[in-house]
Amino acid sequence: MKSPLSKGTLVGIVFGAVFLLLLLYQTMGMRQYECEVCVEIDGRTHCMSVKAENEQLAIQTAKDNACSVLAGNRAESFRCSQSPPTSIRCKQL
Repeated sequence: MKSPLSKGTLVGIVFGAVFLLLLLYQTMGMRQYECEVCVEIDGRTHCMSVKAENEQLAIQTAKDNACSVLAGNRAESFRCSQSPPTSIRCKQL
């Protein structure tokens, strides 16, 4: 009696399952940080929260994202990127 799934299909399923398990293992094994960073330009404030594999990367990415929301042009974007955040809150996950 012949199996309803071909050999190629079974190999694909096994490969996919191994890939997903490896991805899950690596994701769970990494330390992650979540940081909320607030920036201010001309009296306008915006906060962004980002998860990353290290604290510095989370802070910088959150700051860049918040600046991109607030900045209306290149000059504001540059000024925002050079200014210190108004607040930073981080936690290790």
